[in-house]
Amino acid sequence: MNRKSLSLAVPIAVLGSVLAGCSVKTDVSVTGNSPALYSHVWITAQEVWFNTSAAAGPDDGGWVKFSLSTPATVDLVTDSGGNLGSLVTGLKLAAGNYSQVRLIPVDAAAALTSSAMTAGAHYNAEADFVDSGGTPHQLPLELLSPDQGIGIQGSLSVPIGNIGAALSGATTPTTSATSSTPSTTASATSSSTTTASFALDFDAARDLALFTYGGASSPNGILMSSHASAYDLSQVGGISGQLTLTNLTGINGLPAIQVSAEVLSADLSRHVVVSSTPVHADGSFLLYPLATSSSNPPTYDVVIHGAGIATIIIKAVQVSPASSSTSSTTSASTSSTSTTGSSATNTVSVGTLIPRSASSYTVNLGNASGPALPAGAWVAFYQTLAAKGEVPYLIEASPIDPFSQTLANFNPTLANAEGLSTGTIDSGTYNASGATVTLVSAAPVEKAGGYLVAASAPGYQDGPLTTSVAAPQSGTTAPPVTLPALTLAAGNSPGSISVSITQATAGKYDHGELLLGHDGTLIAAAPLDAALAQGPGATVAVNSVPSGTPASLYYAAVRVWKSSAPSSTLHRQSYPTAIDLRGSASGSAQLTID
Repeated sequence: MNRKSLSLAVPIAVLGSVLAGCSVKTDVSVTGNSPALYSHVWITAQEVWFNTSAAAGPDDGGWVKFSLSTPATVDLVTDSGGNLGSLVTGLKLAAGNYSQVRLIPVDAAAALTSSAMTAGAHYNAEADFVDSGGTPHQLPLELLSPDQGIGIQGSLSVPIGNIGAALSGATTPTTSATSSTPSTTASATSSSTTTASFALDFDAARDLALFTYGGASSPNGILMSSHASAYDLSQVGGISGQLTLTNLTGINGLPAIQVSAEVLSADLSRHVVVSSTPVHADGSFLLYPLATSSSNPPTYDVVIHGAGIATIIIKAVQVSPASSSTSSTTSASTSSTSTTGSSATNTVSVGTLIPRSASSYTVNLGNASGPALPAGAWVAFYQTLAAKGEVPYLIEASPIDPFSQTLANFNPTLANAEGLSTGTIDSGTYNASGATVTLVSAAPVEKAGGYLVAASAPGYQDGPLTTSVAAPQSGTTAPPVTLPALTLAAGNSPGSISVSITQATAGKYDHGELLLGHDGTLIAAAPLDAALAQGPGATVAVNSVPSGTPASLYYAAVRVWKSSAPSSTLHRQSYPTAIDLRGSASGSAQLTID
């Protein structure tokens, strides 16, 4: 080697050692929003995957997979309102940009993990609540195709380590394991560690669907249909506030009040919720994390709502990113640490607000004469401020019971009758100077107690805002609302799936449901009763399924039981073979039920 080559080789080797000393670790946490109905919503995770593609399915390439040394259990009730439940820390995820996290949960039917046992859960996935009659319930939280996981999209960045802090000290190459793939790293007498922090945000108010089966008169099952989001905590902020609850009566524990951050929908026809949080027992709340940008901080409209209060709307709250990361460097053999994004957020306060008490009424869905709503639909209730240029705000929403039937029709109803406030609306505009928000009370365009009602579902256009409901003239229950069928979203084509059903033991089950999910979200369902009665090879057709887009990758699951003993014979089973309608309008599957 000549002198010139040698002189180049030495700096390159030094640079490689310096870069190796710039360690990057990734932490993943979970947060959520749970209505006051629930005392616990436990989820247990065993693996976390990352992909640069937002559209990658679980069997596609590009995944970086991490198995947790021991499963971790988080509670979406405790870990809410700005609290983050740690899922895993110190992952050696390569620097770069990632567009999807896939959480691999532990099914409720699996052996109870030590973390779930320590938390006090009876199942690895569980929802606890007390019904209107005062009866407590501890139900297994049913997950769609848990082995394929819950796909969660987001814009996540793992930075390159702090080079400047690692420029001192000699390095010695070593080999370590990152995930299941060996990689070469380097140890240093002086090193730098950068921590990227990500959060997975679940909204139990929309994601948890209570349902009935086996002839039960009240909900005896609960399904998670995930619409979770992933956040890079270096690019988020928060909105906090305080409610004075002295004007409200009947509060025992957590108030049944939610706070939502809303933005305009893509078609500008309505406001949509991007994040929600419960109000704590002391009246405080924190909406966190909320996506933001230092170059273009967004504004959110804050909607404070509940059946027992007059809704409060605060417009144009601008949210800036979390405070900048901090780092320190020490010499000798100690290391320096740089933390990027943490639960310490740049929070914007809307101040102290005094909600007014209001009476309420309930409403449910009626039986549609045409096509039923998609099984994964939710129904939203909107009101419009009485000012020029305003579009409706989402005030309340509920998922539908995906399995309810009347006679031979497969007609879903709301999992729980929705409670709606009869009050007027208090509204005002946020003042960035910190001055108290001035609220003005006025009836919405729909009049006090009136709402527009529309359904939404994955793969479908939002329903038209043409149906309305009003407070009943007498009593507290409004007539049932009937909604029009939804149409497929742009880019989707109507697809069909033919599923052959065979029982491993003939006659073992006589009732059941077929479920089709995408990334842990319920898309469609169909009854299995006729197929189970028919015998081996009976076919179930699922029509008008969204096809032709990256989201048209489905996995099937069944829940079946014997009508003579529904709860003791209930069997849930998911299947690992994908039904791929991304490039086709039809698909099929052959399912054997154990």
